[in-house]
Amino acid sequence: MPFVNVKLVKDQVSLETKQKILFELTELIVNVMNRERSLTNIVVDEIDATSWFLGGKAINSEKDFVSFVNVKVSKGSTNSEEMAVMLKKVPELMANILGNHIAENYFIIDELNPSAWGFDGISMTERSKLEDQ
Repeated sequence: MPFVNVKLVKDQVSLETKQKILFELTELIVNVMNRERSLTNIVVDEIDATSWFLGGKAINSEKDFVSFVNVKVSKGSTNSEEMAVMLKKVPELMANILGNHIAENYFIIDELNPSAWGFDGISMTERSKLEDQ
């Protein structure tokens, strides 16, 4: 179960563009990381342009299309090849969709201790044990 947080500048992208980002990110996660579509959660936070700084200056929301994508997965559940592909493909995807996308956009994969997170009150460690039965 990956949990994905996408940060975009508020009012910079249309609903249609946002939905395209969410669909394409889901496709990458399913196809590259081999995750279940039904368990892939993506949340979008829209940040006011005056609260997004780059190089010590607020971005110009008229011309600086920026994004931040953070994927959280259980430690050891993603191999280095999958991570390398994701690290290449996600920024490309965001640049293709957003168009005038500046280079200083970050993509992070966090590997979490499976005992320290989960869903429906069950840690990923416990969930894995249940699936093995």
